Amino acid sequence: MKLTSRGELALKAMLELARSERSAAPGISAAEIARRCNASVKFLEQVLAQLKAGGFVVSRLGAHGGYRLARDPEQVFVGEVSRLIDGPLAPAPCASVTQHRRCDWCADEAACTLKTVWTEVRDAVAGVMDGISFGELARRAEAAEPSQRYHI
Repeated sequence: MKLTSRGELALKAMLELARSERSAAPGISAAEIARRCNASVKFLEQVLAQLKAGGFVVSRLGAHGGYRLARDPEQVFVGEVSRLIDGPLAPAPCASVTQHRRCDWCADEAACTLKTVWTEVRDAVAGVMDGISFGELARRAEAAEPSQRYHI
């Protein structure tokens, strides 16, 4: 598994979109998402285009336009977005479920001891990433924010 800067930005953007859904905002502009993620608008727009093509976000033009999640944030998981942007979660191609490639080092892949390690790593990473929705991440982000109470 590799997490690229594009993949990290995609996850951050999805989190911002999930957070905006919780606030009942009709949509959020690419410029606002970029500001919140400390990223360039141009790079973010490329990432948003990938997310849109993957069916994760929708966009609307106009004064009340912007980007929104295509599905309920509780039904969108970190692992599926990461796979779309950065590819398989497996650390080696021989352990990949979606893009399996025969091992270059072993004559008998079924007997390869290292493959068992890569498969365990893949399963552990997938277990975490496929178990966390963006709805959950939005709740975690809100809970982590300092309260905005006034003290006199």
